[in-house]
Amino acid sequence: METLNISKNAFKKLQQFIIDKRLNNTEANFYLFYEKYKWNTNPKLIKFLFHTSGPVYSNKLFTINELIDNREMINIPELILPEKLAIVDGNIIGHTIPYIENTNFSLILDDYSITNKEKLEMFRQIGNILERMKCVREKTVLNDFFLNDLHEGNFILNKQTNKINVIDLDSAKISGNKPFEAKYLTPKSPISTMPKKYIQNQDLRFPGFIISDENSDYYCYIIMVLNFLYKGNIRELTIDKFYIYLNYLKSLGLSYELLDKFSKIYEYVDNENIKDYLDLISDDIIHKSRKLVFEKHTKNSKN
Repeated sequence: METLNISKNAFKKLQQFIIDKRLNNTEANFYLFYEKYKWNTNPKLIKFLFHTSGPVYSNKLFTINELIDNREMINIPELILPEKLAIVDGNIIGHTIPYIENTNFSLILDDYSITNKEKLEMFRQIGNILERMKCVREKTVLNDFFLNDLHEGNFILNKQTNKINVIDLDSAKISGNKPFEAKYLTPKSPISTMPKKYIQNQDLRFPGFIISDENSDYYCYIIMVLNFLYKGNIRELTIDKFYIYLNYLKSLGLSYELLDKFSKIYEYVDNENIKDYLDLISDDIIHKSRKLVFEKHTKNSKN
């Protein structure tokens, strides 16, 4: 296991990397440093965890170690994996990751100067990453490797490669670790009524509500796309109203193939990757699928 050992005095001299205020960050601070390798100097970040004791912290360290040790087996460049454990004055305080000049995907989705076609292409890239993770599960011993906390803020557009990357992987599911919290996998979600499909965590020492699997990862992916269409929190809809919304999308001309994939998230069948169907979503459908337009349509239908 590789480590970065640094004194407390040297750590105090590091520049804190400021996260955009529009992004939610409740787990750690980040510090910029430069790592020398032969003739090269590479920018890196130290992720300094706020909580460094207890079972959740131990689970975090186990997860980080598994990601580092299995880097070559995972072999997906789009996943920004931990590189080294960070140790300050003998205490493990977090880990290092590469510094990547980027724009967060959640900010891209709110940027109206970026076309819907470009945004859908980025969603397609996320689907490709999930497909490659499925290959890892099928071809290696890492048969429980899932993103878990899959949401817009955990994806970035790498400005150097112009490709989507995944960040905050220290909350991933791997090697039998315990579940971490996930933005879209909560007791307030409609999936809480479907414990036979979305398996609920019974170990109260750990805050994750759902034990991640392929269904939960695809659920979160589909929720992201639906939030993009709805321009709001699609999970606020009851399951009954969700299907009313799908019927509304059908009336707008959205294809049956994609609607069928959407509908499965609240059915007792396996969820599916929707990446190959995203080009069926037109600008006109995106414009009319917004929450405000849908609610107006629903209200007029009742009159």
